[in-house]
Formats: sequence, structure tokens, C-alpha cells
Amino acid sequence: MRRLHRLAGLTLALPLVVWTVTGLLFHVKHRYAEAYEPLAVPFTANELYARSVFSPAMLQARGHFDAGKPVTLATHAWGLVAYFGQKDGHAVAVDSASGDPIPVASEATARLWVKAAVAASKHAARYGEVARVTETRRTSSLTGAAGPAFVFDLTGGKRITVDRVTGELSQTGDLNAFIDLTYRLHYLQWTPWKPVNLALVLLAMPLVLFLAGSGLRMALR
Repeated sequence: MRRLHRLAGLTLALPLVVWTVTGLLFHVKHRYAEAYEPLAVPFTANELYARSVFSPAMLQARGHFDAGKPVTLATHAWGLVAYFGQKDGHAVAVDSASGDPIPVASEATARLWVKAAVAASKHAARYGEVARVTETRRTSSLTGAAGPAFVFDLTGGKRITVDRVTGELSQTGDLNAFIDLTYRLHYLQWTPWKPVNLALVLLAMPLVLFLAGSGLRMALR
């Protein structure tokens, strides 16, 4: 029994250390607020909603949106309230006060949005400066369609994506990658292959039960 208990302990030594350390990180949640903080251009939106005079039906009648497609009312980074939807399958935004389409943001405009959003962050000092800008496409929850976007890579290891149609900003970075890694390590997702990870879990579970059971038995004896 002692030999098998010792063998199980040696086999589980590394996983147990990893589970303990990563589990502690999950409880402490060091810099989690920074990693998952939402970004947005700061402005007061309460009064803006009162200026909305157009309804989705009116804007669809004007041909701004595809009929039968959902339309969402939300704030836009331009500092206004807009309707977001689709036109011919493409993401579009329309000012709810004027009824006019909102133009797709240029790189210069997107930079201003990034600068304003970062300046309003409690963790602004960790973002750094823009090091590179690339174009991409992202699917917005406001429009339900893919639209053009810019990705700003910052010297602090952050990456900010700006939706050029909706004005939405989202951020991720090296810190998020580290937190994701701790989750994968904790749940024995140690390889890129799901069947192998499942095999690790199926192997670890009975070993843990045997280690606890055998240790308890030897203690009682």
C-alpha cells in the first residue's frame, strides 16, 4: 500500500502543485479588473436618448436598414445615440436624432477614440503608446454582421479593437493570455488535443481518490 501511495504521490506531484497555485490565482484575481475592463469613449448619454426622434420603422422606410432585420438602439463613440443594424447584409449605423447614416470611422478618428477611452481607464499607465495599426473585420453584437475595424497594438502589451461602424472598443493582451493559460493548466488542458486532455483528467481523478483513500487508510491503521 505504501509503495502504491508513494507512486501515486509522485505521479500527481506536478499536477497538485499546478492546481494549488492556479487555484490561488483564481481566488486572488490579481489584475483581473485590468485584464477584462470594458473600454468606451467617455460621455454622458442620458440626455442623448431624449433627442432620438426616429423609430426603426421610419428608418427602414427610408431604406437605411433591411426590412425584417433586428435594429438596436445604443450609444455611439461619436457622442450620440444611434440605431445599429444591417443594410444589404452589411453593418450600418444611423443617427437616431437626424436620421442620417453615420460614416465609417477613419484611422485618425479611431485613434482619437482609443486615446479618449484609455485616458478614462484606471489602468491608463499600463497601456502605453500605439505601436502598430492593422485593419480587420469583426462581428458586432449590435448589428449582427461583420464590419470593418482597426486593431491598435500598444507598447504595454495591450491590443485594442475599434469597430469602425459601431464605435465599439474592446481590449485584450498579454495579461489575458496569461490568465487563459492558468485556466488551461488548472483544468489539465495541457495539450492542443482534446482527447489527450480528457485522458489526463480520467487518469488524474482515480489517482487523486486513491491517494486520498490510501493516505487515510494508513493514517487510521
